[in-house]
Amino acid sequence: MDFRQLEQFVAVYEEGSFSRAARRANCTQPGLSVQIRNLENELGVSLFTRNRRGVEPTVAGKRLYVRGLSILNSVADTEMAVRELAGNVTGAITIGTVPSVSRSALPAALSRFTEAYPDVELTLDEAYGGTLTERVVAGELDFAVVTSAVKHEGIEATLIAEHELALVSGPGSGMRPFERIRLQDLPPLRLVLPTERHEIRRMIDSQIARAELTVEAMIESDGLNTTLEYIRHSGWSTLTAVASVIDAADTGALIINPIVRPKAPVEYYLVRQTRRPLTGAAERFVDLLREELAAIMGRWKELSGNKQQ
Repeated sequence: MDFRQLEQFVAVYEEGSFSRAARRANCTQPGLSVQIRNLENELGVSLFTRNRRGVEPTVAGKRLYVRGLSILNSVADTEMAVRELAGNVTGAITIGTVPSVSRSALPAALSRFTEAYPDVELTLDEAYGGTLTERVVAGELDFAVVTSAVKHEGIEATLIAEHELALVSGPGSGMRPFERIRLQDLPPLRLVLPTERHEIRRMIDSQIARAELTVEAMIESDGLNTTLEYIRHSGWSTLTAVASVIDAADTGALIINPIVRPKAPVEYYLVRQTRRPLTGAAERFVDLLREELAAIMGRWKELSGNKQQ
């Protein structure tokens, strides 16, 4: 068994398909099939059973996956540890974040990071969580920050912050800034909401249903900046994560109201490939993002009179 075979086996296991694994491993499907067949012959066991939907691992395949993943991770950890002996934080990081993080924690973390580690190359991407997760699975992103715990073979999701959902309206709405509200007490609202491609939309729909809130009219928009700018100049409102609007807390450009019932938590998860440990540079960036997200929640608790919760 060689290292390349082990990587290809892990790709087939996680993708559940030779065709998808071949694309991920940047090789041909027939070539990949030959490599897996050679590995099975070498070990004397079948690693996968084939069916119309793809492949499923055998008991031997499951055992090899656990051991193989440990080997690949150990090699990656060793490479990073040796490189970092030089003492310089270098390399390249490709990062994805959902819009609320891009608008709030990311700029501050980015400013601190680039000042401390000028030799690290950064590539940033903003999208809804589903797209970012797909890019992590494909190996196009080192990590992403999304609002849903991902369930995917080979992907690890770690909770890094807990925020809240807030009602956001324009200055002409008649709402009082930071007055705590219950959704069930509100009159019918005209809402601008993200499309169902965003994980947070499913949570918003759940909260609306629980409160039996009447939605008089709705506009769907995947542009966060467009949504907030429209609300500022109209009688419409939105439900969004506090991180999306914390920068407007002191300006009066938007009226922000904490929701006390039903409670509406917004959880931020770091997602990455299990077999691909974060580099030292990436870990430092994640730490800064975590700090900035915590600072936003601390500021929100001050503004909303929610210090004890």
